[in-house]
Amino acid sequence: MKIQTTEHYHATVVSIHGRFLGSIEGPTFKQTITDLKDAGKTSLVVDLSPTDFMDSTAIGALIGSLTTLRKAGGDIRLAGMEKRIKNLFLLTRLLGPVFVDYETVAEAVASYDPEAVSA
Repeated sequence: MKIQTTEHYHATVVSIHGRFLGSIEGPTFKQTITDLKDAGKTSLVVDLSPTDFMDSTAIGALIGSLTTLRKAGGDIRLAGMEKRIKNLFLLTRLLGPVFVDYETVAEAVASYDPEAVSA
């Protein structure tokens, strides 16, 4: 797994490339989120389009990171989930009540724009 971060005007995008196995890569992912939070970057989009596979412990790492960011006044929005990964989130009933997902990274980043919300 490779984690790449890119800055956008209203959010930071965290792209997860490859297999996201929480028991192995979870600590690295959580540290990345903590580092971003400590730098004042609390509006995050997790881009799952380059993610090949995700297990339940990876979802646990995402939930833990979401809790950390929400306590700091931020949020995590998901983008680009392929069907198999989206089904995992639907099966666990995390889409809607816990995570908001978007088809594209651009849509997820735009959702943080206060101008778009008030329009």
